[in-house]
Amino acid sequence: MYALKIGHFPQGLALGDGLLFLIAAACFGFVYVMFAICMGSIGIFFSPLIRGIIHLLAWIVFKVTKSEKAIKYQLAPFHWISIPFAGIGGLLIFWMGKRDPVAYMNLPLLPIAIYLFYSIARSSGADYRREDRLARATIVTTESERLAHANKADNNKTAYFASVSVLIFLPLLFGGVTGQLTDGAMRLAQVRVEKAMVYVKAPYSTLLPADLNAADIQAPEGYKAFRDVTVLFQGFGTTTAIGFKDKDRSRQVDLPNDSLIVEKEPKKLSGDAS
Repeated sequence: MYALKIGHFPQGLALGDGLLFLIAAACFGFVYVMFAICMGSIGIFFSPLIRGIIHLLAWIVFKVTKSEKAIKYQLAPFHWISIPFAGIGGLLIFWMGKRDPVAYMNLPLLPIAIYLFYSIARSSGADYRREDRLARATIVTTESERLAHANKADNNKTAYFASVSVLIFLPLLFGGVTGQLTDGAMRLAQVRVEKAMVYVKAPYSTLLPADLNAADIQAPEGYKAFRDVTVLFQGFGTTTAIGFKDKDRSRQVDLPNDSLIVEKEPKKLSGDAS
């Protein structure tokens, strides 16, 4: 997904790069799961309000249609463990919305959707286990009763797996922040580096604009230093993709690894040197 997004596919891959791909994928999995948990926790945190609104809407529908049919699935209750994750989720919505204002429209609806499908999975899973136990129990004397419980168990099992499948892909498809999640995961895996200091060997150094040249930085012999360069894809194959601003447009260049040095962000030392 990330390679398609930036339009770069590594060349000259070796067998060892397979492990790096797994590490990068694991970073994305961690970021994605934490994002989904935080969004779901917001829904659970506001569950009393959501449940009240849904029950009110159901009551209005029942009154209009003159139906006495109850809500099929039980909505999940509030749980205190959702509070810290909901706080982190609120910060994520604020941070992602600042980077992309469209996220302010999608992300507030995502916790509600996750909460509803989580409630369906939770309720149908409990109903499946109960009906399955009844279908296997010795107290069920007739074959018709056993068959009825087995059918209910199958229906609840189908609803459970369908809702879980939706939960897995819902944040990816509905959140509208997939690009930000992949960028964050690649930063975590050190595949992507924002505003990096890079040293580029001639003749490739002529490809970068002069206004990014860090003349005050001492560069190795044969290299030029450039600041505010985004390393888009590094660590795989024989080339590294970098991106930078060139006046009023964005450019992307693939450079050989042996002609490029990426400097990690320096850390400030605290305290006095002894």
